[in-house]
Amino acid sequence: MVARLWSNRMVQLWALALALAAAPCLAAPPAAGNLDKLDTSLKLIPSDAAFYASMLRIREQASAVRHSRAWAKLRELPVVQMGLSLYSMQASTPDSIAARIDATLQNPEFRKILELATDMVSDDVFIYGEQDCVDFLGLWQDVNVSMSYGPMLLQATGQAKDRAPNQLQASMVMSALAEHADQLKFPNLLIGFKLKSTELAKEELIKLETIGNLTLESTEKTKGRFKKTKVGSYDYLTFDFDGAMVPWDELPLDKLKGMELKAGDAQKVIDHLKKMKLVVALGTRENYLLVSIGSSLKCLEKLGQGKRLIDRPELKPLAKFVGRRLTGISYASAELSGNQQKAIDNLLGLLDKMLTHAKLGDDQKLRLRKDGQGLAEDLKALLPKIGARTGLGFLSDRGFESYQYAWGDFGRVDSSKPLSLLQHVGGNPIVGLVGRGKVTGKDYDLASKWAKTVYGYFRDFGMPNLSAADREKGQKFLDAAVPLLRRLDKANRDVLLPALADGQLALVLDDKLQSKHFLETLPSTKKAMPMVEPAIVVGVSDAKLLKQGLSEYRAVVNGLIDAVRHVEGSNVPKDVQVPPPQVTQSALGTIYSFPLPKAWGVDPTIVPNVAISDKVAALSISRKHSERLLKATPLAAGGVLGKAADRPLAIAIWLDWVALVNTATPWVDFGIEQAAATRGIDDDQTKMVADQVRAVLDVLKVMRFVSCECYLEKGVLVSHSLTEIHDLPR
Repeated sequence: MVARLWSNRMVQLWALALALAAAPCLAAPPAAGNLDKLDTSLKLIPSDAAFYASMLRIREQASAVRHSRAWAKLRELPVVQMGLSLYSMQASTPDSIAARIDATLQNPEFRKILELATDMVSDDVFIYGEQDCVDFLGLWQDVNVSMSYGPMLLQATGQAKDRAPNQLQASMVMSALAEHADQLKFPNLLIGFKLKSTELAKEELIKLETIGNLTLESTEKTKGRFKKTKVGSYDYLTFDFDGAMVPWDELPLDKLKGMELKAGDAQKVIDHLKKMKLVVALGTRENYLLVSIGSSLKCLEKLGQGKRLIDRPELKPLAKFVGRRLTGISYASAELSGNQQKAIDNLLGLLDKMLTHAKLGDDQKLRLRKDGQGLAEDLKALLPKIGARTGLGFLSDRGFESYQYAWGDFGRVDSSKPLSLLQHVGGNPIVGLVGRGKVTGKDYDLASKWAKTVYGYFRDFGMPNLSAADREKGQKFLDAAVPLLRRLDKANRDVLLPALADGQLALVLDDKLQSKHFLETLPSTKKAMPMVEPAIVVGVSDAKLLKQGLSEYRAVVNGLIDAVRHVEGSNVPKDVQVPPPQVTQSALGTIYSFPLPKAWGVDPTIVPNVAISDKVAALSISRKHSERLLKATPLAAGGVLGKAADRPLAIAIWLDWVALVNTATPWVDFGIEQAAATRGIDDDQTKMVADQVRAVLDVLKVMRFVSCECYLEKGVLVSHSLTEIHDLPR
């Protein structure tokens, strides 16, 4: 879940970070109001939509970029000016590509099209999908599961024969499509563009109608398919397409049929494709240009009719932001969002289908089916039951801000109290992720149960298929490893779970580590260079227990290494083991260090270690970093996390983009110097390149800081993020 939230934040971040000069010119937002005050396409969307997404104020954001000092600095770069000059020179040469481009841009008809296209993407661009998108997504998931896991199951059950991996994937896709052919149809989608005026759009539609009538009506296959159709009180140009128009006889269908798992699958899919219909419609409605794509005109027919999406309870949070400068609104229905459990059912169904043809005994098949069903039920119990989701973004005086609301059952998310680990991330790391979940022994019990089940399959199915020599080696290893794994299981239950019952986890990336020579195999630098320092920090409930457990884990790992070493032919050197740690005591806690061998040529400041205090434990690559992590230091992050230490939160995420660029800058300079020396480039040229690269890096720093907080609000998971953007100084 954390990964998905972070990926969503990053997509939004890069999609809108180009609005880098918007923040200085934004006025304070007016108070919240009624949703009907929103002048967006959302008010046209029916309440049973599967999904809706819009981009707003695109012209305003583009204008802010165009008039920013950052954009001006990019245009002033010598390499950019040189490119513009070269283009001008080329454009002055008749019949050159540049001259043709200029001529096209000056063509009155093309300028009208360009003007219309610019208007289309200036204000409100939206896409909405009907409920049949849920069926289409389900089909896609089934095909994806079949393609991902099917080849492995075919090989495991002896049905792969001599087919190549890509042929196995094609066979599984075909089988999945044949089984779910009734779901194989084009989902109904509607894309809309808000216009300042529809006059130019209507003019271009008349031209399109004329061209369409001249070209399509003269061909027998397309005659009568291109026409003007009235939907409600609005006219649309429509084109009907069906699978029978495809020249199937000219396609290499024999190759397709040669990859069948079951005779007739390919023909079944082809027969259904022949009956499939696609309707494309284009027209204007009020001040929108609309494009409908799907098996029918259902999206157009339902637009603005009956109950509205904007009146659903899931859209109520939007009311607080009516007065904001909204940049986007999104919605996904519960049916579309909650498809994780269906993917598990698809995988279970695939296993059952494969077992039907597998060369296994009835008892073996029964065992696999029973365990498969049990695993599916356990995995479903672990997954959160996700409902509908609503999102919005807006421009604020700090940059780009967004909220995401997710309904469902998030029982493992814990936002009942503040995240105390925020004071144990080193103060101001470049990147940080801190979260708390509910720790229960049940989750570990499930993991242990299925680890034992997998071992049982290896013992009963895998071992008998090995050669006598390999079976003897494998048994010798298992005889030594199984008791060790039992010790590991006991240590996890008796030590790790109670010691880390706090449930907090932090992933940290800092940049305080510096050296002139990190590796002997790399050239030394003139000055100390920064290096990123990764670390993991966990909340500790019983420090004494955790310290006692370290020696047990070391003994288990060394025992497993020794078990491998005693297997004939393993060739594991005798000195390969986890050495006893160097123990350092301080007022902050205890540090257990594992210095790297000198032969590795690594800077001695890099020392993997585990540091433990009464409340936290840290795993890092330098002692100084661990000391910073053990010490309670107020988080220096801004954004939405300014007072995060005082508020109940489930997750906190941040990225200090400026610090990351600053850390990378010396290495970029070093890379330029090394490249120049290798290629014999003189100092003046090297300086010119370095100056331009630094100018680009300065522009990149207009995006300052990204932060996100997640918390539960009346059972709804709320994700609030902020991307701080500031133009270059004057």
